[in-house]
Amino acid sequence: MIDRLRLPFAFDPVALQADLAVLSAEGWLPHFNRGSYDGDWSGLVLRGPAWGDGLYPNGADVEDKPLLAICPAFRAVMAAFRCPLQAVRLLRLGPGAVIREHRDYDLDHRHGDVRIHVPVRTNPYVAFHVRNRRVDMAEGETWYLDLSQPHRVVNAGATDRIHLVIDATVNDWLRDLIPFDAPDPFRHTPPADLNPDAATAALERFRLLVDARPDLHAVLRDIADRDLFAEETIRLGAEHGFLFTGREVAEASARERRRWNDRWMA
Repeated sequence: MIDRLRLPFAFDPVALQADLAVLSAEGWLPHFNRGSYDGDWSGLVLRGPAWGDGLYPNGADVEDKPLLAICPAFRAVMAAFRCPLQAVRLLRLGPGAVIREHRDYDLDHRHGDVRIHVPVRTNPYVAFHVRNRRVDMAEGETWYLDLSQPHRVVNAGATDRIHLVIDATVNDWLRDLIPFDAPDPFRHTPPADLNPDAATAALERFRLLVDARPDLHAVLRDIADRDLFAEETIRLGAEHGFLFTGREVAEASARERRRWNDRWMA
């Protein structure tokens, strides 16, 4: 399955930023998942729960908020989607803020809802990674991201990163727009007849290469998700001529954990 796709909609960044300018600096809500980020990660609700406040409806009825009436450019973005819209909000990531790797399991298209990002204001130092691969999104572009997959964001710039973020319910129109089940161009599948001893030796040679190559180490360094770490290790190994499977990666990881435990229990 694909985890990202630039959609065939482009919106005028100047108009989007004009809408942003008319909104008050008040009313931005800190993201509720405070344990998953450092710095300012906050949002302003444009469409949300019909009763009460909150960035996410969590199954409640939704309605357009009064702020949307003074935001014609944001309304135009929403009107481009011929599918039911759930939460719509501006999400702000302040300078120096970090969102640690996590998954939003409910944002799997098979569960009914997906997330769309339209950058309103960004900078070259925003690094948004999905499945450990960076997604560079320019102001005014429109992106589908499968955020049920591991993802993380860093704003290393000096200005806010602000996206218009739309949670949309999957219907036939959206299925025609986004080939959810298209083959994944990034995943490497090892040969089925790979010899286990050869695979174990190949993994060890690749480990030595990673130890000697800071650039390769950096690719794997920030992955927290165990399955993703195995997937990326297999892919990088294959790119450098070392073939092994998830079994060898799991066994090596288990050996390292045992060594760590033995060191502290001795």
